[in-house]
Amino acid sequence: MWLESLTPEQAAAVDALARRAEAADGFDPLNEEARLTRSSASARHLLVTDGGLSIAYLIHSLEHATAQLVVDPARRRQGIGSSLAATLAVDAPLRLWAFRDAAPARGFAGRFGLVAGRALLVMERALWTAPAGPGAVPPPQDGVRLRSFTAADTDALLAVNAAAFAHHPEQGGLDAAGLAARTAEDWFDPTGLILAVEDDRVLGFHWTKRHPDDTGEVYMIGVDPAAQGRGLGRRLLAAGLDHLARTGCRRVILYVDSADSVAVQMYESAGFGIAHRDVLYVPAGKE
Repeated sequence: MWLESLTPEQAAAVDALARRAEAADGFDPLNEEARLTRSSASARHLLVTDGGLSIAYLIHSLEHATAQLVVDPARRRQGIGSSLAATLAVDAPLRLWAFRDAAPARGFAGRFGLVAGRALLVMERALWTAPAGPGAVPPPQDGVRLRSFTAADTDALLAVNAAAFAHHPEQGGLDAAGLAARTAEDWFDPTGLILAVEDDRVLGFHWTKRHPDDTGEVYMIGVDPAAQGRGLGRRLLAAGLDHLARTGCRRVILYVDSADSVAVQMYESAGFGIAHRDVLYVPAGKE
């Protein structure tokens, strides 16, 4: 039966299930979106329990028409995941994320006739090596200065994000509620959300994130299309990497759509390499 939201107890049980899967597989089976939309009307949920233990979970994003699925490692190959996927397929296209594009996930998708669609590249680099390492932030130019985010910048940040990612199915839809949810997270640091400003107009931003294991993340980076061609993306990237290094990070990761060749080339030129990819599996003919 579909659930419109998860109770705190159910959410905790799903977290425990995800940790068991991560311990077995080496990666988290659920992304940030899955955790931020647990109590939101933009998602629905299927949860399977046995003897009080949550053994399988599917979250379906109504906004993006995508799903994430995890089954307890001890209960796999028993048809539980297939049952959840079949339930979703009754009233919605079956579009499943496969994080790390692991072989079992590819096989599971194939049994439902799904093929690879979108791919998110996960790129990484060390923070103590050039290019664009600590101290490599280009000097101010053209009257553009960098400063930290404040609550007064909320509307301007959202406007730049919407313009920069107008064709991005997830990030372009960031709204005030989504921004508030993210800034309320324990990891949020306003000094790590760097704005490029000209005459009090926000032209771009680089939102960094620090993980507990001294790994940093290029969480979001965007430039107003009207300000592109001025090197702001590279300058913001370098400033964010410098900030992460100064806070003790020694490694940095990022996620980028494989179809965004301009961004991929910028990151490659800054020393990033592809670590792995997350793939959205979709019905054939819907790539």
